[in-house]
Amino acid sequence: DLLIVRPPVPATCNKAGANYKSEVTHLDYSPRRAYDEWLSICDAIVACGGDALYQFEAADAPFLGHAALEVDADGAIRPAGAREVLGDLAEVATGRVFTANGPWVTVRDRQLRAVMQHMLAHRRGEASYYEGLLAQIADAGGYELELTPNPHRWEGMADVAAVGDKVVLTYAVPGHYDQGIGPKSPRSSREGVAFAADHAGVPASARVYVELVYPHFHGDTVHFGARPVGAPPVLVHYAGGLWGDGHDVVLQALGGTVPIGMDDAVRAYAGNSRQVGNGLLVPDGVSASFLESMRRLGLRTHAVPLFELFGKAGGGPACATLYLPKSLRVAPDAPIRYSVSRDAARARRDAIPERLTVAADYFSS
Repeated sequence: DLLIVRPPVPATCNKAGANYKSEVTHLDYSPRRAYDEWLSICDAIVACGGDALYQFEAADAPFLGHAALEVDADGAIRPAGAREVLGDLAEVATGRVFTANGPWVTVRDRQLRAVMQHMLAHRRGEASYYEGLLAQIADAGGYELELTPNPHRWEGMADVAAVGDKVVLTYAVPGHYDQGIGPKSPRSSREGVAFAADHAGVPASARVYVELVYPHFHGDTVHFGARPVGAPPVLVHYAGGLWGDGHDVVLQALGGTVPIGMDDAVRAYAGNSRQVGNGLLVPDGVSASFLESMRRLGLRTHAVPLFELFGKAGGGPACATLYLPKSLRVAPDAPIRYSVSRDAARARRDAIPERLTVAADYFSS
């Protein structure tokens, strides 16, 4: 019930175009609304009996305290109507809120271990956030910290779904993933997810390997492992999100799934729901039938608005959260807990710019 989160950058913008929603070149953003939506995720986690662990970042300071920001064609970020340059969009980690792309963290005796994600070049700088936060967690709990790099392409825990004693591991194969539509950005590789599972100690017999198909860039856009009240764990799953006979492989390994319909999976990102305790964070906009299917599992649903935070980038509550091991202990009064620092997090809202606009020529370059 402890999850790592990362506040969205105050210069919120989609610049990578790495999935079908972020391929749209939006020119108008509201960083403050994105921050409000991030707060709603943290509030829902606490309402479900869990907590979010996070840190604010010094890199945000230049963008705070401005009513509005503008991005020039060359990527320079300025206060609206001013000549002062606050930073360059190319150097801003706009995708950092996607903490599901973080490391696989385990606890062994008094050792806190993590196999680090291996992202594309423009997101590799995100690793330092996890390194610093995990170091704080280790120091506070008296753990020895061990970080292991993954030498293969692996986009973190977004491609890991635990279902009881089974673990569904997703990856993409060029030519299969993007068959018939042309090359897309590389995603997790089979070698990457296997290396991560090795490090986490997952037995070979517990692993279920399946390939993704576009537009499902991570496993957490296809499915999630649910823990129903009074019943065995189950995979809540969209059958059309896997390449080839992937759905049959899942059925054979798990014995069945709770289905997600195509509209819920592709449009509303229902597979990106996140369970915390007996509560389930779901993207605002999922269907009434999906919500009812979750209630039949005994889960209390909490719809979170995501128009700005993920509506323009593609994602949902799970994208913004990273599970930590159940056995991990963090002091109840630790300042890295959202439940402890909520007032400070809410006060920060007023310093987040209300609006950010991007010159159309920026995307053409």
